[in-house]
Amino acid sequence: MDPLSAEMLADPYPTYRRLREEEPISRHEKLDAWIVTRHSDCARVLREPETYASDFRKIGDPVTPELLSVQTLDAPEHTVLRRAILPALRDLDLKRWVADTRSAAAKLLAEVEGRDFDFVTEFAEPLAVESMCELFGLPFIDDVPRFRDAQRDLVLSMDAGLDASRVEPGIRAREYLSTLIEPWTTTHPDAGLLSGIDTGSVGEHRAELVNSLRAIFVAGYSSSSAMFGNALQPLLEHGLLAGDTPPALDGTAFNELVRFNGAVQATSRAVVQDTVLGDRRLRRGEVVVVFLAAANRDPDVFDAPEELRLDRDPNPHLGFGRGVHSCLGTHLALRLATDVVGDFVRQYRVHAVRPPVQRPTATMRGFDELMVRAQRR
Repeated sequence: MDPLSAEMLADPYPTYRRLREEEPISRHEKLDAWIVTRHSDCARVLREPETYASDFRKIGDPVTPELLSVQTLDAPEHTVLRRAILPALRDLDLKRWVADTRSAAAKLLAEVEGRDFDFVTEFAEPLAVESMCELFGLPFIDDVPRFRDAQRDLVLSMDAGLDASRVEPGIRAREYLSTLIEPWTTTHPDAGLLSGIDTGSVGEHRAELVNSLRAIFVAGYSSSSAMFGNALQPLLEHGLLAGDTPPALDGTAFNELVRFNGAVQATSRAVVQDTVLGDRRLRRGEVVVVFLAAANRDPDVFDAPEELRLDRDPNPHLGFGRGVHSCLGTHLALRLATDVVGDFVRQYRVHAVRPPVQRPTATMRGFDELMVRAQRR
C-alpha cells in the first residue's frame, strides 16, 4: 500500500477494502507501523488512550515543541488544555457565527454565479478563512496567500512518514500560524473563542494552549474547506445537484458524506504497553495507524457501505474520531456544512466542468481544484 500513489490518491477505498478483507491489521514497512482498517479495532484504539497514546514521547520518539497540543498530549496535560478550551467553545454565539458565515458565502457565490469557477480556491478556502477569523474573534488575515501556503505545507506534513521532505516546511508553517494567534491570547479580542480563553488557567502549559488554539484554527480551515469539497464531489458524481429537486443536506446527510468521503483519513497512536489487537500481539514502542476511512466502509457495521445513502441512520462513523481525542468542533463543523453547503445546493444547480484535481495528501484528503458551474434555480 502506497497512500501517496496516483492510484490511491484518486481512490483509496478499493485498497482499504482489500486490506480490511485480507489482513485487517498488517505491517507497513515504510511507516514502520501497524495498519488498522476494521471498525471495531479502530474504535478500540481510539477509546483506549492508556494503551494507545497520542503523545509519542511516551515511547521515546522526539516531538518538537510546536507539535505539543490538545491533539497530541494525553492526560493529565490533555485534560488541562481541554478544560481551558471547552467552556469558550460552549459560550460561542453559534447562531450569529453561522449567520455571518452564510452571508459571506452568499457574497462569494454572487461573484462566481453563471461562470466556471474553482469551488476550492474561490469558495471553500476563502470562506473557511473568513469563518475561522470570525469564530476566533481575529481581524481578517492580511497576507492570505502566505496563510494558504502555510496551511498547505502543514497539511502536506501530515504525511511526513511517507515523504520526509515535508517535515521542515510543516514545522515552519506551525510556527508562523502560531504567531497569528499568540498575541491575541494575551490581548483578548472583544468577542469570539479567544475572548473566552483563560490562559492563566493552564499554568506552565501556555505554549501548548497556544498550539492547541492553532490546531483548532488549522482544523477549522483545512478540515472544513476539504470537507466542503469532499461533500460536493460525490453529490456531483451521483448526479444529485443538476436536477429540479436538490437533496436535503441535514445533519444525517452530512454525517453520511463524512462517512463516505471524509477529510481525515487516518490518525496515529503509540503503543505504550504490550497488548493484543485482533489476532496480533502489539509491543510497547510500536506505532498504530488507524485508517478511519477504511473503518467507515466496514460491512460489519454499515449496510451497503460502498453506497452513498443520505438518509443512513444510525451512522456510527469515525470521521470525527472517537474517545477523548475526538474532534472538539464536531458540532460546529456539521452546523456550518449543513447551512452553507445546504444553501448552495438549494439555490443553485451545480455542474462539474472537468474532473477534479486531488491534493497529493493521504492523511487529510481533499482537492487542489474542483471546477464547477453554478446557475440559479
